[in-house]
Amino acid sequence: MAGFVKGFNSTISTILYGDIMKILLDFDGTLTNIEQEYEFECRYITSELKREFGLDEETINALFDVAKAHIVDNASDHGWCDNDRISAYCDEDLFMTVASTMSLLDKWLADNDERADVLQKHGVAGATPMMDLTQRAHVAINAEPLSAFNTPEPVVVKAIHELLERDCEVVVVSNSPAERIIDKFEFVGLKPVDHLDNPSARFRIRGHAKKFCLGDNPLPVEFGSRCVDIDRPYYADILRKERPQVVVGDVFSLDLALPIEMARREPMVYEDMQMYLRTRSYTPQWAIDCALNPPADAPVTVRLLNHFTDLPMLIHKR
Repeated sequence: MAGFVKGFNSTISTILYGDIMKILLDFDGTLTNIEQEYEFECRYITSELKREFGLDEETINALFDVAKAHIVDNASDHGWCDNDRISAYCDEDLFMTVASTMSLLDKWLADNDERADVLQKHGVAGATPMMDLTQRAHVAINAEPLSAFNTPEPVVVKAIHELLERDCEVVVVSNSPAERIIDKFEFVGLKPVDHLDNPSARFRIRGHAKKFCLGDNPLPVEFGSRCVDIDRPYYADILRKERPQVVVGDVFSLDLALPIEMARREPMVYEDMQMYLRTRSYTPQWAIDCALNPPADAPVTVRLLNHFTDLPMLIHKR
């Protein structure tokens, strides 16, 4: 009987998916809730500014509020930059908001802008002192012990178990090192492998994906109210080699813009891709609008994934 049930389930899986369905997942923000890590980063930066330069918390908060208000009001001009171009906008996730705010403070320091006077008076100096501090905060976050606040959420664990039980291939593509991501999955009882160790494994991690890395040939594409540069050679190489049926991410510029445009430019190759924007409390409205209104000639389905537990059900609908 057990053999019959297993065979029956396999048949059902084939009916639902045809060949094994490959799902490409982002990690931070998609499978984890980064709000607590964001709070940790803000506390770390504040603590270091107090310790190193003697700034008081009220002054720091006031300074950050002014800088953050500026980037929010001019969001299309600020973001996470690579190769001197915006790779993702400042309002797409919390870490990018911090990085963009600190980058603006560095610019104000370099320009002797009066809004950075309080930093100069306290001896803050260097080429990029605030971004250097942000990088140290990221390193500190990665050194934190594993716990519920920096590992996949329980609803994610449940959904991935379900996808694997249905013979899906799950590939997590992250800018972080694969070993760190594997440790986080093992903490919650899942056992992926490093892609470099077994590129045919059904549950694997592709680390150091460099989705943020922009090449030397800008390819700006209009998506709604924003222009996104899709010249991302490392991410494009991954997409070409993996040929996923499903792509899930929480940052439109990093995760979805390139595969949408690849499907538009090469419909015969990528027309079967389904895409999901994993929404969070910080997801900007323009990204939601882009997800719901992809280019008319892009033969892909883009949906909002408000609850990760919905994913196994949604991908049945081909």
